[in-house]
Amino acid sequence: MSAVLRLVDWSDESDVPEPAGSAIERYKEIVATATEAHARMRAHDAARNAELSARIGQTQERVAEISEREQMVRFGAELHWEAAKKQLWNETWFRMTVFPKPDESVPPRPQGEYNAAMDAAYDVLEASLQKKPLLRRR
Repeated sequence: MSAVLRLVDWSDESDVPEPAGSAIERYKEIVATATEAHARMRAHDAARNAELSARIGQTQERVAEISEREQMVRFGAELHWEAAKKQLWNETWFRMTVFPKPDESVPPRPQGEYNAAMDAAYDVLEASLQKKPLLRRR
């Protein structure tokens, strides 16, 4: 294989292509663009981090409130259960059982509705036990 070497006469400057810039200048432009993009990305990440940190704090507070509310509701239900057992202790037809587990199949509603229903059911029980029976046992 023979190599052909052609000599180009650059004496006529009209044939010389215009350099778009030196490689160093182009490298500096690329690095500057990358540095700017990196700085924007870090600023965006810092803002997003601050936003998510605030949301985590709010979520943790909400979880703590809900957990406390759940404990209070369970405590109230257990108090109602124990009071009902005391009132029905002398009733021979009533079998004492352990505190029932929550019914998970109940559709979700505001907790206040459930609390009101629990209180109303207990009030009905209490009222029914206050009524005098029509026939007295001997």
